[in-house]
Amino acid sequence: MYVQGNKELLNKRAIAIIGTRKPSEYGKKVAKEFANELSEKGICIVSGLAEGIDSCAHLGAKCGKGNTIAVLGSGFNHVYPASNIKLYKDIIESGGCVISEYGPEERCKSEYFPVRNRIISGLAMGVLIVEAKFKSGTGITARYATEQNKEIFCVPGEITKNTSDLTNEYIKRGAVLVTSAEDILEYYPEEPKKKVGEDYEDIYKIMSKDPITVDEIKRYTDLSVESINEKLLFMEIEGIIKGVNGGYVVVD
Repeated sequence: MYVQGNKELLNKRAIAIIGTRKPSEYGKKVAKEFANELSEKGICIVSGLAEGIDSCAHLGAKCGKGNTIAVLGSGFNHVYPASNIKLYKDIIESGGCVISEYGPEERCKSEYFPVRNRIISGLAMGVLIVEAKFKSGTGITARYATEQNKEIFCVPGEITKNTSDLTNEYIKRGAVLVTSAEDILEYYPEEPKKKVGEDYEDIYKIMSKDPITVDEIKRYTDLSVESINEKLLFMEIEGIIKGVNGGYVVVD
C-alpha cells in the first residue's frame, strides 16, 4: 500500500461516504453536511476521490477534526479524474491522507476501481450511501461492506429518481435509514473518559485515542499556544495524556 499525507488517519475511527458521480444539488449538500458533522466529531471520512458524492465527502471533511482519506484506483502520478488533482493536493496539504495499492506510475484502468472499493469499506466502521443507481460502483462497495460485516447507512431518496434506487432498496433490506449525522454516531459511542481536574477539562474533552496536535487544539478552544503547551506538559507529567507521532492522545 502506498501512502501520502497523514498516515495516522489510517488508525482513526472512520465512516465511508459514497454515491453517484452525478448527484443532485440535494445530494451534494447532504454529503458535505454529513461529512463535516462527522469529521467535527473526530470521525475520519473515507471515499474514493471520484466526482460527485466522493468529492463532496472529502470537501466536507478535510478541514474537520477527523479529516479525510482518499482511496485511489490509480497511482499518485496519474490521479483520476484529472479534475480532482487540486482536491487531491488540498487533502494532503490540509492534513488528510491519500492511499493506493498501485505504484505511483500506474495509470487508471476501469477494473481497478471496483477492486479498490473493498479498501474504502474495509477502512471504515460503516458505510453511508447518499445517492446511487442500483447497478453502480457504489453498489459494489455496499456488497463489500456487507461481506465485511460493516453497518450500511442510507439517506432516503425520491422514488422517482434512479439515483435513489440503491439507497431505497438497501433500506428495504434492513440498512439504517439516517437523516442526520447523530443517527450514525449513535452506533459508535465514544468510550467514557476518566475525570480530570477543571484546569485541564477544556483540552481533555476534545482529546481521544486519536492523535491531536497543538494547532488542532487551538482551533477548537480559545486558549493560546503557550497555555496549551503548559497544560499539555502537566497533563503528560500526571499521566493523563502522552505524546505520540502526530500529537497527543489520552492514556487508558
